[in-house]
Amino acid sequence: MSDEDYLAFLEKANKKPSEGGAAEAKTEGAKQGFKATTEGAEVPKILREVVKDQWYTSDADERFEGVSLGLPGGGDRLPDEEEFAKLIGHWDPKNAEVEIMDPVDWDANGQYNSVVDAVREAGEGGDVRVYKVSRGDGVRYEYWVITVKGGKVVGAKVLAVES
Repeated sequence: MSDEDYLAFLEKANKKPSEGGAAEAKTEGAKQGFKATTEGAEVPKILREVVKDQWYTSDADERFEGVSLGLPGGGDRLPDEEEFAKLIGHWDPKNAEVEIMDPVDWDANGQYNSVVDAVREAGEGGDVRVYKVSRGDGVRYEYWVITVKGGKVVGAKVLAVES
């Protein structure tokens, strides 16, 4: 390999991804997380109370965060995977890695019953689901314990690092 070829290789390797490109957005999403509240939407009091003292155990112990997101058109059902990815501001909703789980499958040992119960209470007994969303780096995931109430998705979310 000539010096010129090697220099060209180094320049290409050190180039930043183009502004707004998918690779850059994916990296930003992995660092920043997703939108948990819609401007002007209030997290129900029961959820604010439970999340302030509830931590999720993973490679990075993180505190839960309250969720309140307005559904388009004020819907009254839990969103599917792609709808949910759009709702939280995922950089590529069609290809987002979103898995919908039953709370019992997510928390088989009952360690987070207080979170699930608070979400159920905030939704006045409505259906509660857990959405597992990849941040795109293969180790960081967000768990969203949610229900629907009054045209909004309400609940709690938390970051988990699973290496």
